[in-house]
Amino acid sequence: MKRELYRRIRKYCLDNKLIKNNMGIVTGVSGGADSVFLLLFLIELRKEFDINICAVHVNHGIRGEEALRDENYVLELTERYGVPCRVFHKDIPAMSEEFGMTEEEAGRIYRYQCFEEVRSELDYDVVAVAHHQDDQAETILFQMLRGSSLRGLGGMKPGNGRIIRPLLDIRRADIENELADENVAYCNDSTNEQDEYARNQIRHNIIPFIEKNIQSAAVAHLAKTASQLRDVSLYIDRIAEQTYKNKVRKCDGKVSINISGICDEDIVILRELVLMMMENVVGRRKDITSKHIETIIQLMNGDTGKRINLPYNMIAGRDYDELWIKLKDDTYNNHDTAIKEEVIAVNPDGCARCQRTDGSLQIIRFSLKNRDELPETVVKNNCTKWFDYAKINSALKLRHPKAGDFIWLKPDGTKKKLSRVLIDCKVPVDLRKNIWVLADEEHILWIPEIGRCSAYYYVDDNTEKVLCADLN
Repeated sequence: MKRELYRRIRKYCLDNKLIKNNMGIVTGVSGGADSVFLLLFLIELRKEFDINICAVHVNHGIRGEEALRDENYVLELTERYGVPCRVFHKDIPAMSEEFGMTEEEAGRIYRYQCFEEVRSELDYDVVAVAHHQDDQAETILFQMLRGSSLRGLGGMKPGNGRIIRPLLDIRRADIENELADENVAYCNDSTNEQDEYARNQIRHNIIPFIEKNIQSAAVAHLAKTASQLRDVSLYIDRIAEQTYKNKVRKCDGKVSINISGICDEDIVILRELVLMMMENVVGRRKDITSKHIETIIQLMNGDTGKRINLPYNMIAGRDYDELWIKLKDDTYNNHDTAIKEEVIAVNPDGCARCQRTDGSLQIIRFSLKNRDELPETVVKNNCTKWFDYAKINSALKLRHPKAGDFIWLKPDGTKKKLSRVLIDCKVPVDLRKNIWVLADEEHILWIPEIGRCSAYYYVDDNTEKVLCADLN
């Protein structure tokens, strides 16, 4: 390997803290030019840093004889240089179909599983992969075109956890020229020549057009811009993480924040907070794009009661001053068919048990008494209610709200729809259909959970019998 090229890659590794003395490195070797060159670089590095190397090759079960040729080549190459090699076989098309993903994505997931399995087994430090500057440019353009966030536009990091990318500072042409000069053969993957994948279209068509017609140094400029954007992202991360720690709450899988508490935050921080909230719910950021983030920002600025669907079966909503994100569940999906049909017949001398919207049990004890058995002054609190029994026109029921329900606000007959009362009392939209009401047909006597009663049933001087309700 040319000393100049070796020193350039070595400096990049040291500047980004990718290598150190006596470390163990697992490296993926497909047999293609990039991974073969990375293996040769690590072998050269071994002389200076006394590192241990183990190669991993994965046969994806896609290209038949061509894949077997690559496998045999990698085994011969690693044996020639005295590097141990582990080979894995997997039917990637079957895995792709089973998990509903592309073969490209299934292959990537399985490769990294194999890398980590060997690294863990050998207790090595890192996994080295052969991404280079052209891959970085393709990634940035791909992320930009799919509407990625600022972090996505930062491209691949030199080091990310236990993954290192020593070749990110050199071009594909540097790799191919070096292998040609050293007369080192490598394998060509026929699928890399197909434009079936979006990345291949960027590689074969878009970047060459840009370099030829717009800017010959486009790849290097994209890589430099990505590096600067990563620095910006790190700065934003520090601010956003502190804001998240102070203002975001998580309870029973629901992540929420008070909108009034973040209304003065810069939009850049708001976007990062939203992304962090979604990641907290599902444990990942992949496939969460700027489109999803902006949709939640719009929800934050919109009307109360609205809901939006998100990737990974998430749902986000705004209830008054609260913005929340959580996973959908059967309770959410089945509210209309399950809960609304529940009805409890009320016995004037009995009790009823029902569940509050917070999950706690409430017991309501009913009793029928003469007016002269009770104190002269009507008790007014949320736990005890008195109703003029003669004004009740039907068999009372405890049930959930339905269309047409209303309640009197004043004894003069001023009334309001029940749905509007629940909105005014800031009952979240998902909980309104679950709340229990004491109903005389469509006329609602009482909403136990919020303590509201209809003025029509107030006890007055003409009342003879009183229905008493005690809430425990």
